[in-house]
Amino acid sequence: MAVTYEEAFDTIREFFEPGWDHGTFCIDDRTITETDEVYVFAVGAREFLVDGDSSYEAIGGSSVVYKEDGRVGSLPSVVVATDPTVRSRPNPHPTLKP
Repeated sequence: MAVTYEEAFDTIREFFEPGWDHGTFCIDDRTITETDEVYVFAVGAREFLVDGDSSYEAIGGSSVVYKEDGRVGSLPSVVVATDPTVRSRPNPHPTLKP
């Protein structure tokens, strides 16, 4: 059965938050970004994602959850940025309050 956005969000949080040690753990969920196959999440330090402090920027790919089975993965950021099937919309119920 397909994974919902809410289930994917919980999966990403459970995957990253317990061992997070680089600033304040944050998922910027003000926008829902997805393709037919994955949900894409902006995971990082709040100090970078919200406050713009580049000393907290993490280098790496885009965190994703596969809709088909709920697996957590990573895709190169350039692949996500140039994928014409990626769609984004405002999240009607974001948890992030800037």
